[in-house]
Amino acid sequence: MDHEERELILEFFPGTPPELLPLGEILYYRDEEGRVVIREKGPPELSLTLEPLSGGLGHPQVCEACRRHLSGSALGFFRHLVGGSPTHLRYLVLCLDTEGCAGRAEPGRLREILLRGILS
Repeated sequence: MDHEERELILEFFPGTPPELLPLGEILYYRDEEGRVVIREKGPPELSLTLEPLSGGLGHPQVCEACRRHLSGSALGFFRHLVGGSPTHLRYLVLCLDTEGCAGRAEPGRLREILLRGILS
């Protein structure tokens, strides 16, 4: 899908909710502070930042992004505010290696995590 499609839809239908727009380019990475960032490029640009929590996982878990079953040492707990509310937090288990995870995760799944975090 091209950004032009998104731009045309928003030009003719400016109130279109993000979940109805064609999938844009999804970026999934760790920033310098260790936070996980999921961002969808294109108008409108959507972004979600997940804070890492200290401590490791003792048992194998499933990564929310790539849906692989991995050892606890390869995964980490992350959290973010839901809808901007300081009392409503969502916790996720994600791969610590976001570069490898991004290659395996489906863009639709990453967009689902992103939209659930900012639109809930």
